[in-house]
Amino acid sequence: MTLSDTEWDDTAYGDDLDQAQLEADQLEEEAAAAGDALEEAAGQQPQLYFKTLPDFVEHFLIKAFRRHIPANAPWCSEWWKHGEAVCVLSALWRAWEALRLEPGTGMSVWWRDHCYPHMAKLMDRDGTFKNCTRATHHENGPLEPLPWTTPPPELYDPLTNGA
Repeated sequence: MTLSDTEWDDTAYGDDLDQAQLEADQLEEEAAAAGDALEEAAGQQPQLYFKTLPDFVEHFLIKAFRRHIPANAPWCSEWWKHGEAVCVLSALWRAWEALRLEPGTGMSVWWRDHCYPHMAKLMDRDGTFKNCTRATHHENGPLEPLPWTTPPPELYDPLTNGA
């Protein structure tokens, strides 16, 4: 049995195909827009929670990292007068800002890998604050930089080492 040309009406399917194509085009446009939005969001840097290092130290670190500090223990309330302390605390702050955005274990990693070791070094008896106490800042005097010899230029030449 065959259908004659008059019995076969394919114009009814044309409307369904046109509608399906419109829906497919619309979905494709929506997917492209969503992809563009994701790319734009990925390119933006997250905002800092603490705007400055002193904000981080005052509003978070000294409240979260609580210790009994005897009067003669090495800590300096004028930590900003110690260049090494500023560098270490800045690293601690930047690590906190990055790891706070990590789901799951981000904060645990910050405490374990950053806060505990850095604070232990800062507060070590031979550390950055060794002549300070919690109540007084003590100038360590002029400390000499670590010994330094300029390395041969070819050691860090990008053309010879592929850097």
